[in-house]
Amino acid sequence: MKNSDSFIRLFFCAIFVMTIVSCAENQVAPNRTITTIPTGDIFDGPAHDLPEGIPENDNWRYPYPDIIAREFIPPYELFAYTKCLGWRITWPEYENSADDDKIPTVFGTNGALSSFDYLNSVDPGNTHNKVFSLYYNDKVEAAASLWAELDHADAALMEVPYFVLSDQPLDNIKDWVTERPSLFKSYWPGGGTNDLDYSEGDFIQFHLNDADLYGGIRIVSMTPRIIEVYLAVPNN
Repeated sequence: MKNSDSFIRLFFCAIFVMTIVSCAENQVAPNRTITTIPTGDIFDGPAHDLPEGIPENDNWRYPYPDIIAREFIPPYELFAYTKCLGWRITWPEYENSADDDKIPTVFGTNGALSSFDYLNSVDPGNTHNKVFSLYYNDKVEAAASLWAELDHADAALMEVPYFVLSDQPLDNIKDWVTERPSLFKSYWPGGGTNDLDYSEGDFIQFHLNDADLYGGIRIVSMTPRIIEVYLAVPNN
């Protein structure tokens, strides 16, 4: 009888431990979402692949977003003095309990995406090279403005972008990216703000004041979160 009671206690103890482990894993290991690019979309066309984004470190507990990085060079030589760098970022569907500070959100023009937690734990120069946040709080926001989240944010040392919500249709955006990246500058409406809330389907134009570069941010999907970033640069 004692052996039977001991077996029952061990059985329920094992179930309890397994439940605790499962809950802990759900908190630090959000679900992974794999998406495909619709036929005819911007990143479905011909382009040169750029180096893939590298996760912040080998011990990262949260799945790193899937990033497709491309370089679009206009096929018509007359417009090829400017090319467009593009990144299509797909975030996993994180659990509600996921820590916002550990979700990669801060973007740099080299294509690197970092979390607040990571940037606050490394050399300040890593923060100073960042430009804007993409995921956090469902808005685009200048990294230099995130003083509460980034310990090393310093507007005097960082690029300060300006954002404007744009009504350009997808066909125009695709043409700018793949055929005439210089139009990001030609159609810059002026003005702008350092942060902007967004929703699915929005297209946001941006201007990097110090670098004098122009680009766009397309909110492809909110669930899963898919955002494309385009940056027009000289084709040297």
